[in-house]
Amino acid sequence: MPTNHEDKVAQLVKPMLKKRLFAALNKAVAPQEQMLPLMADHLEYMIKLESEGKLFASGPFIRPGVLVGDGLTILRTDTLEEARSLMEDEPLIKRGLRTFDLHVWELREGRMTVQLNASTTSYQIV
Repeated sequence: MPTNHEDKVAQLVKPMLKKRLFAALNKAVAPQEQMLPLMADHLEYMIKLESEGKLFASGPFIRPGVLVGDGLTILRTDTLEEARSLMEDEPLIKRGLRTFDLHVWELREGRMTVQLNASTTSYQIV
């Protein structure tokens, strides 16, 4: 029998988006000097995934003095297997310079607003 806490949680979760995505925590296993020459390949690959609609968001964890290191990639695919395959094909991972841990992730809370200025073709994410 559900408790009052379980009922309240179920009630709060019911209207949420509950969009299933796949989050990869990327870990550098090589010095950035080895990864830097492949950054253009990495960025081209990520832009390709973005243009195919498979990349929800991606970027590095910012650390002073580190240009290429650990990061987060969130994929929009149908299956965990497809997400894993896309991550295995990422140039830094494919060459053994990064590893990743892949998790099924559900987007429930958050707010995203895009401000578009048509006259200047500029935008801001707030």
